[in-house]
Amino acid sequence: MSIRKDHKTGKWKVDLQLKRGAKRYRRTYDTKAECNQFVNFIKGQTQLKNKEFIEKEDKRLLSEIIDIWYQGRGQELADGERTRNVLDSMVQVIGDIQARRMTVSRFNEYKAIKRSNKMGKADNQRTVSDKTLNNHLGYLRAVYNYLIEIDEINYQNPLEKAKKIKLQERELAYLTKRQINTLLTEIKASCNNPHVLLITKLCLATGARWGEVESRTMTHLQNGCMVYSQTKGKKVRSIPINRKLYREVEAHFDRYGGFTSSLCSFDRALKRSNIRLPRGQSSHVLRHTFASHFMMNGGNIIVLQRILGHADISMTMRYAKFDPNHFQEAINLNPLSGMDDDTEKVLEETEELFS
Repeated sequence: MSIRKDHKTGKWKVDLQLKRGAKRYRRTYDTKAECNQFVNFIKGQTQLKNKEFIEKEDKRLLSEIIDIWYQGRGQELADGERTRNVLDSMVQVIGDIQARRMTVSRFNEYKAIKRSNKMGKADNQRTVSDKTLNNHLGYLRAVYNYLIEIDEINYQNPLEKAKKIKLQERELAYLTKRQINTLLTEIKASCNNPHVLLITKLCLATGARWGEVESRTMTHLQNGCMVYSQTKGKKVRSIPINRKLYREVEAHFDRYGGFTSSLCSFDRALKRSNIRLPRGQSSHVLRHTFASHFMMNGGNIIVLQRILGHADISMTMRYAKFDPNHFQEAINLNPLSGMDDDTEKVLEETEELFS
C-alpha cells in the first residue's frame, strides 16, 4: 500500500492491495486525509466480509473442536482423559451446537442446570459446587484458546468475557502434633491394612499427595530420598526422609513389593480418631499438615513450593500465614500499640499533679 502526492497535479494517489493476489485499488483524491479514509473503508469492508465468510463456513460442532483439542493438547495432560470426559458431559447438557454459536448466556444456562436439583434427580448426579463450575468454564475456554493459538479457528473465544464465580476462601485445616499422635495411634491399634500407617507417615514427612505415595515402589527409594515422578505437575521431586523412616520403607517394600489401595482404610481410621475436619477433607489434610508445620518451623516459602511441586507460587502462598513472623507488624504498628504504656504514664502524671 502506498499514499503519495503527485507534485505535477498536486493530487494525492493511493495504491492499495491488502495481500498478494487480492484486488488492487487505485484512487486519486485532493487530500491525504481522503486517501486514509478510503484505505480504512476498504480494510473495514474486507474484515467484515472475512468475518461473514468464517461464520458461514465454519459449522463444526462443539464435540468436533473438543476432539481436535484432545488430539493436539488434551492427551498430553496428566489429567487429560478426565478433562475430556468432563467436556463430553458438558456437551450433553449444553447440546452439541456449532462451536461458534457458543455464548456466555448458554454457559450460564449450563451453570443453572448443574446447580438445580432437577438435574441431580433426572440423571442421578449430585449438584456441583461453584468451584467445579469454575473448572468447567476453564476447561471449555482452554479448548477455544488452543484452537485460536494454532489457527484452527479464526473467531474470538466466545467465553472470553465469561466471569468465574467468586468463591469463599476455604479454611486450610491441618493437624496439630497431638492430633497427629492420636491419628497414628488409632491406625496402629485398629487398622488391618498393613500399608496405611506407612503411607500416612510418608505423606506427613514429604508433603506428597496420598495417591503419589501409594504408587511408590522400591525403585523410587534412592539415596535417602523418596522420589515422586509421574505426578500431577509432571515434575520429578526427590524429598529426603530421615534414616529411620527410610529403613522402615525399605523393609516394607522388601516384604510387600509396594503399596496397595489403602485410602478407604485411612478414612475409616480418621473417622474413628474423632478428629474433626472441614467437609470434603480427608487424606489431603496430611499434605496441608506438612506445609503448615514447615512454615511454622521457619521454612522458606520457595523451598516449600519446590517440595510440594506447585507450578504457581500463589498456591504455596496460602501457607505463608503460618510463618511466625507473618503479619507481625499488625501487633507492632496498629493504633493501639503502646497506648497502654502512654495511658499509664498520663495517670501517674495526673496523680502527682493533685497529690
